[in-house]
Amino acid sequence: MASATNTPSYILRYFDAIGLGESIKLLLTAANIEWTDEHPEWPQEKPNQPFGRLPVLIEKSTDGSPDFVICESGNIERYLARTYGLLPADLRKAALQEQLRDQMMDVVIAFSGYSRSISEEDKKAKKEAFEEIFEKFIALLTKILQDNGSTGRLFGDSLSYADISIYTFFKNLV
Repeated sequence: MASATNTPSYILRYFDAIGLGESIKLLLTAANIEWTDEHPEWPQEKPNQPFGRLPVLIEKSTDGSPDFVICESGNIERYLARTYGLLPADLRKAALQEQLRDQMMDVVIAFSGYSRSISEEDKKAKKEAFEEIFEKFIALLTKILQDNGSTGRLFGDSLSYADISIYTFFKNLV
């Protein structure tokens, strides 16, 4: 991974929770680079964030000055994964990992719809929809793991963006 002397440092602004910031934290940690957590007072700080949302990643140049600010969890994850070699350089192989992360979000959205249901009829329909998409997702993960052999990884034999995002998915689900 990265050498701490030649790399920028980062500030991750997010709530003091697992949620959408967890994969970002794990990517920063896996890259072995300097970063700090920042928990803005919410909702007071909402207008001061890009698009009024969290997470926000602030990249500081080697002299410590803010250099680059991005938001949206998936965008931040992919930026860090590409920057620190946790996504393959081959665009097709990278797209397969990114696709898996996006499919994971489909499961999250289906679960969210179920958990926010009010009527029993709506709850039943949304639960069935969630279970269907979740079962397909588990089948896909199982096939990817089997096709990759006995590495214990989703792709290749070393830690990847997909491994981190799927781990975080299950951590959040539990």
